[in-house]
Amino acid sequence: MTASLDIVIEVLETGTQLWTHILVMEPCVRVLRPKRNAVRTAALLAGALAAAVAVAQQPEDAFSLGESLARGRFTLELRPRYNRIEESVYPETTQGGTVRASAGWRSAPYRGLRLTVEAIHADHFGSKSFNDDPALLGVSPYPLLPDPRYTGLNQAHVEYAGLEGLRLRVGRQIVRVDNQRWVSDNDFRQIPQVFDGISLVHTGVENVELAAAHYWRVRSTSGVSASLKLSVLRAAWNPLPGHSLSAYGYFHDQAQNGAFTGFADNSYRVAGAKAEGASRALGSIEVPYIVEYAQQRPYADGNARVNANYWRAGAGLASAHWTLRFDQEVKGSNEGRYGLQMPLTDFYAFNGWTLHFFNTPRQGLRDRWLTLRYALGPVTLHGETHRFHSDRGGIDLGREHDLGVTYVLNENSVVRLQHARYEPGAANPDDPTIRKTWLTVSYTY
Repeated sequence: MTASLDIVIEVLETGTQLWTHILVMEPCVRVLRPKRNAVRTAALLAGALAAAVAVAQQPEDAFSLGESLARGRFTLELRPRYNRIEESVYPETTQGGTVRASAGWRSAPYRGLRLTVEAIHADHFGSKSFNDDPALLGVSPYPLLPDPRYTGLNQAHVEYAGLEGLRLRVGRQIVRVDNQRWVSDNDFRQIPQVFDGISLVHTGVENVELAAAHYWRVRSTSGVSASLKLSVLRAAWNPLPGHSLSAYGYFHDQAQNGAFTGFADNSYRVAGAKAEGASRALGSIEVPYIVEYAQQRPYADGNARVNANYWRAGAGLASAHWTLRFDQEVKGSNEGRYGLQMPLTDFYAFNGWTLHFFNTPRQGLRDRWLTLRYALGPVTLHGETHRFHSDRGGIDLGREHDLGVTYVLNENSVVRLQHARYEPGAANPDDPTIRKTWLTVSYTY
């Protein structure tokens, strides 16, 4: 790493109290800089954590502190990728290699406590014929490949799971909420999106999961860190095996959060509900379904025009080897003044792999798509075809076809070839035609 990293763990046990202090100091990379209210919240939760540890009965087979550290597990990931991108508005074709290497360590549990630390390095290899800087979009002859070089801290958190059904995590962490439509690490990019904060999950009630979290800092997939105030609330219930009902609230206070609206403040809150599952149809065939609805409104000092609704509905047929389904998703519009934005989403899982709709148009977006998946042994084929229109006015926004082939070499290694093609709609002839191809090799240990 370009900057030194000192991790000092002080575990002091006096009588019935156990205090754990994690100090992360990275002189050249600002890692954890919570605001005062976040520090106060952290202190309260840390106190609750210490009390919980004090009263929790240590299992007979629990490790001592020394054994916990000695029995820790090292982790490693290597992910080289070849990228090729063609866009009709650029004279050159993007071509080149990017790679992600991450290495970490996770301790064994000690009275329910575990420490995780992970560093990451993202780089380029081979000849570089691409632009990885969004600031050069207007002057570079190459389409954007948003995978810059980066070295830094990827994860550094303490987790407590010493009480049945409880998990408390404090520090820098990977966050994937539900289907990752609203909050995700956007892991397709070589630098994942990570958050500094506190998260709590409780599953002590049968078939019920309750989750709450507050994050005060985010590192984007460009490797840039920024302050934010993000609170997450979620409750889920499984009324029957294979079926779930959930309700959620997201409160995102960040003026410039990656949504290109032109507003001075894009802060928003979201409240929604979702039903999802699969019903047995005939033999081994199931009918998967999803129905979701949410409202996005201004939050904190967010612009009053941040006002739009979201819904999705889909169903299909599926077996152990294949899936065929149809979905429709609507990111609504506020009378053409604002289109619903999802700046923290998993962009590559929705609205096509070319990312042409990375930012929702002011008129909103309607996406109808058909998905086909077929698996045979170590090989899985995945295809999607999308048809796009605006939510307001029904403007033809084009179509996209995505195809991927995944080959599992062994339990540690996977090879994936993907290709995506976007064609503009008749109403937007100035939109570019886009061709993107990726060949990715992933190794994890």
